[in-house]
Amino acid sequence: NTITGTPTKVGSYPITVITTDADGNETETSFTIPVQDTTKPVVSPIAGQTKEVNTAIDPIKIEASDNSGQAVTNKVSGLPSGVTFNPDTNTIIGTPTKVGSYPITVITTDADGNETETSFTITVQDTT
Repeated sequence: NTITGTPTKVGSYPITVITTDADGNETETSFTIPVQDTTKPVVSPIAGQTKEVNTAIDPIKIEASDNSGQAVTNKVSGLPSGVTFNPDTNTIIGTPTKVGSYPITVITTDADGNETETSFTITVQDTT
């Protein structure tokens, strides 16, 4: 006999199998099936932007999901001065105040600690 299936929730599942022969003799076997989430969250690609200094960037919405259906968290680093990340809306907004090329890194983490890193660049220029 075989136990089959696809687990849908993370956890530790105790299993007890009782086997009985034709004479009524029983044997009980117990074991645990651990189910872990090792799949990284999926993050939609984020396009870079080139903007004039002191001109607002186009809002950047970080779109991410996890196979568990649970919420993910995002951490953003490398933003230029004047640009911020709102973790409640998962949106990057603002007006860069200094010229430069800014490599941005987004680390998206699911409830089980699996991470996906996404990178893009905001280029701020002064052409006037």
